[in-house]
Amino acid sequence: MRLPSGKRITQTDKLKKTLQTWATEQEAKIAQGHKVNPRAGRITVKEWHAKWWSARVVEDETRRGDSGCFKHHILPYWEEWRLGDIGRIDVQAWVRTMEQNDVGRHAIRRSCNLLVALLGDAVIEGLIPVSPCQKVDLPATPPKAPAWFTRSQIDVIEAELPAGHAAMVELMGYTGLRWGEAAGVAGADRDNKTGNPIDWLRGRLQVRGTIDGKSAKWKQYPKTSSSRREVPVPAHVLDQLAPLLVGRPRDAWMFVTRRRSPKTGERALLGSANWRVVWYAGIDAANKKVEEANWQLPEAARLAPVPRLDPHDCRHTAASWLVQNGVPLYNVQALLGHKSYQTTTRYAHLAPDAHSAVEDAWSKINAHQERTESNLGPVTSLRPAAT
Repeated sequence: MRLPSGKRITQTDKLKKTLQTWATEQEAKIAQGHKVNPRAGRITVKEWHAKWWSARVVEDETRRGDSGCFKHHILPYWEEWRLGDIGRIDVQAWVRTMEQNDVGRHAIRRSCNLLVALLGDAVIEGLIPVSPCQKVDLPATPPKAPAWFTRSQIDVIEAELPAGHAAMVELMGYTGLRWGEAAGVAGADRDNKTGNPIDWLRGRLQVRGTIDGKSAKWKQYPKTSSSRREVPVPAHVLDQLAPLLVGRPRDAWMFVTRRRSPKTGERALLGSANWRVVWYAGIDAANKKVEEANWQLPEAARLAPVPRLDPHDCRHTAASWLVQNGVPLYNVQALLGHKSYQTTTRYAHLAPDAHSAVEDAWSKINAHQERTESNLGPVTSLRPAAT
């Protein structure tokens, strides 16, 4: 039998049953941490992180975000600690320190999850017997209520955007595509199976990948397995998209920049940073016109400014519009590609009949009260009078 440290131990006995009992006991001790090499726990977090990070398999976007957590929140605190010296209370103290330093709740949770993964793999490798990250209290992260645009707000924003950007906003606002999914739309199925192609006759769009907003490169897989889906596209949105392909190949990328790729000669894919610049400039221009219009209107009739929301809120807009118009949450889940139904329930309060049962009950209570008062007169109290 080999220990987690690599050392080999043996036992001899004439009886096979005795050897089996011994082997079972040794395996139990290894599982309980009694046979972990004590030298392994002397490895520092910095040393283990260097080995662990190079072997980790994650998406580039995830790696960039995780790298920031390690750089700012994890390694500055833990890098000189030896793995075997870290206890649960030490992890709890670290969480408390981040709270006192005003680190955001989501950043704390992400950093703690990364430390759990880092030390969990150290347990698997036999460097420490158990993870010290068990039963650590983390700050609560209340879910943020989804924000959305009204139809008129989308209209005034699109009026200030270039044709390609306006069409992409309309597409996201009706189909609920994520930004990367919309940026990866192609006019037809491409030979190399890249892009999310449109079936113009059926009015459908196949989502099978996404554009990495930072690298502006196609990724052959969307966010989750549920994100691979087919979504309907309204006819008026198809009418906005069609002119973008004039003079270009039928299977070209729908949304592109003005510059061309030096390798293929095609116009380059969109990056999220530049797209956001144009997006927010459009909102600011729309609000400037709203402000100018309000000078000529009485105070009671003045228009509200357009909220400076994130492009991802176009996805929330699609879901909100549908739920407010009575579309069941299960249909919205399928359209948006949510892996969990629980994620979709954040829009449940927008349903027109969300509180109908409560309101019906109120009506019955009030009707019963009116009938009682008409028969007995006003009832001021149900308690007997004091004697």
